[in-house]
Amino acid sequence: MHLVLILIASLLRGIVALPALDTAAISRDVDSSLTCPELLPAIPGFDYPHLMIPISSSHPNIAYPNTLTPNISANDMSVVFNFDVPEERSGQMCTWQFLFPQQNQLSTSYFKLIGFGTFHFSLSALGNGAIAGTTTFNNQPLQANPHGFPCSVSMQPGNAYTVGSSLCVPGLISLTMSSTDSHLEWFEDYNPCPIGLYMTYSPA
Repeated sequence: MHLVLILIASLLRGIVALPALDTAAISRDVDSSLTCPELLPAIPGFDYPHLMIPISSSHPNIAYPNTLTPNISANDMSVVFNFDVPEERSGQMCTWQFLFPQQNQLSTSYFKLIGFGTFHFSLSALGNGAIAGTTTFNNQPLQANPHGFPCSVSMQPGNAYTVGSSLCVPGLISLTMSSTDSHLEWFEDYNPCPIGLYMTYSPA
């Protein structure tokens, strides 16, 4: 019994000796989300690409599979992003945004940027999108480019960019992203801070 009491006393001393929680550090972790260039609305207020298909001008007949790590390279690799507008969004505004946090703001993602950061976006005709293992540079989706497309956006980490908006029409639509002066690779991820290309909805 005496031995048991000694063990209990020893454990209690160990508990008392534990360092206090660093509440300031916890606050910093929570508050860090406020520094994100922009936070996405709660689901279903936004949509992520359902397919991201690379195409290459230097290998125009190669069909690449879907990827979670889009890779844009100057005058070569582009990526086609498929979005599916649901019926209940008909008549609302669809807005495409590229969210581009700083590297130290990312919790589960990364990016690599080389170059000046100029990227070009074009919008397909409704019903046109990429098909994994089928779409190539030579048979990429037909471009319609209404509503201010195509457009060029100069992008640097630590910012959020509105690429363009259009009246939501239910069905498949795609954006193609390319560059003439930069290489950008990232892991598409909507965890705070979100990074990549997304579509959000708002009343018309």
